[in-house]
Amino acid sequence: MHIRTDDLAELMDCISITMSNSLLFVKLLILWFHKGTFWKILNIMSEDSFERASHPVICDDIMNENIGFMRRITKICFYGYSIGAVLFIFPVIFAPVRILVLKMELPFDPMVSPVYEIVCTTQLIEETAFAVTSGMLNCVIMTVIVHAGGQIDVMCREMEALAEDADKNGTCLEELKSMIMKHERIILFAGYIEKFFTYIALLQFLSNTLSICFSGFVIMTSVGTDSSAILSKTIPYYLNVNIEAFILCYIGEYLSSKSINIGVAAYNFAWYNLNPSESRYLLLLIIRAQRRLTITAGKFLDLSLESFASLLKASASYVSVLHAMY
Repeated sequence: MHIRTDDLAELMDCISITMSNSLLFVKLLILWFHKGTFWKILNIMSEDSFERASHPVICDDIMNENIGFMRRITKICFYGYSIGAVLFIFPVIFAPVRILVLKMELPFDPMVSPVYEIVCTTQLIEETAFAVTSGMLNCVIMTVIVHAGGQIDVMCREMEALAEDADKNGTCLEELKSMIMKHERIILFAGYIEKFFTYIALLQFLSNTLSICFSGFVIMTSVGTDSSAILSKTIPYYLNVNIEAFILCYIGEYLSSKSINIGVAAYNFAWYNLNPSESRYLLLLIIRAQRRLTITAGKFLDLSLESFASLLKASASYVSVLHAMY
């Protein structure tokens, strides 16, 4: 690898794309090493879908809403990443001289026809495949977390129905035991997600911070210059990375906020009308629900909207430093 600092903006552009492509391989490698945990996650989701058939009135509307939400998010990710990758061809089209889609050193002369056209087409297909694969992997992670949130909503809905039955029948001991077991299952599922996702989230968080910084610097230094054609690929890439970082932090915030709803639903239950043996079960549920379910980046940073704000602040600080050096 040869690094020249005579064109810092071009160097930052190359580094940001290289980091994104390399991160995909690392994420797939982590997925391979944690395939056992991922298989457990899929098994729990499969079992939940079978359980859905036994509670169609409670589960169907919640799960259908989540399915529709994830279908829309998947389409947005697919088209967003695909369009962002395809726009890499615009600087090649508008450049006054022949340039490659991705900066590479090849053992042959790539600037002669038809080698040039073949290399550019191959690079464009490769970058599109990388982008779509990365987007779909993010959608898989979002799907399992949204599923966990859906199970929490189902549990809260069941507790509301249980409260109505308790008012009529005067007892609900077995149902409360079932609620505690369901809560333990949700906690176990969230633990599997954390084990599977924590190091992917850490690498993604660091990569997004640097990519936002580098691509922001390229945009800042390219506006109004002869190299402004590079903006046609850098701006969509910058937006995609920002959206990816926001989704990463939002799903952590989503799971944390959903987990609090269990404690709220248990507190709104008319526990003061239960006999002492039953109210103790509900009290255990309230106490355990006070500890939020979280997704962390490397087990030291909770993913939340506050984390996203910190990421943007750090990226803006790095851009200021680079601009002062430029």
